[in-house]
Amino acid sequence: MKANRNTIQVAIGVVLLFFVSAAVAFAEDESFRSKRWEILLGPQYTLAKNLGFDGGTTAKINDTWGFALQIGYNFNEHWNLAGSFSWSQPDYQAVVQPVQGTPGGPRSISGSIQMNTFGLNLTYHILKGPLTPYVEGNVSGTYINTDIAAGPPVIGCYWDPWFGQICGVTQPTKSDTFFSTGIGGGLRWDINKYVLLRGGVRYQWIDLSNTGVPGFTIFKIDVGFKF
Repeated sequence: MKANRNTIQVAIGVVLLFFVSAAVAFAEDESFRSKRWEILLGPQYTLAKNLGFDGGTTAKINDTWGFALQIGYNFNEHWNLAGSFSWSQPDYQAVVQPVQGTPGGPRSISGSIQMNTFGLNLTYHILKGPLTPYVEGNVSGTYINTDIAAGPPVIGCYWDPWFGQICGVTQPTKSDTFFSTGIGGGLRWDINKYVLLRGGVRYQWIDLSNTGVPGFTIFKIDVGFKF
């Protein structure tokens, strides 16, 4: 009788061990992020910013909608490394101060600027599960085209491969690429193994000439696809 009881206990132990091992294996198979590539895309909204420049010139960059794209790889449930691109074209108004000795007073100008940011993002997901807060940091370069003339119009001709010789007038504009960094965070939901949603906010600093390193607040909503 005692031998039978021992046999039953051993059998129960083996069965429990089997189910525990199966559950662990199932949990590993049900990983939502680990060892997966992903593509994120979606709108972003940048808040308005007032800037002051050397010489007394001031400018207001209006709030604006933009677009962002990110391609990354999840090394495990926590760490993701990605390349990113974002685009926006906000309007601005500026009061330009003349250099001392220049006739005339301040003048107002307005227009739009194109801002393209290429960067490398490192993200840490705090929880292993499908719903998790995250924090991120990035190192980037931001290309800015002010649409302000940088010289006289240029007249020239070129040979187009389909339409032959084309002549026209182009206007060079003031543009440059600036070093930028950012930090952010938000909430991520892996709906299943293939689709995710993410919402968050990022603060991006841009090392602009003649105005220091202003920061811009950006709100983001991303739809992602994993493979």
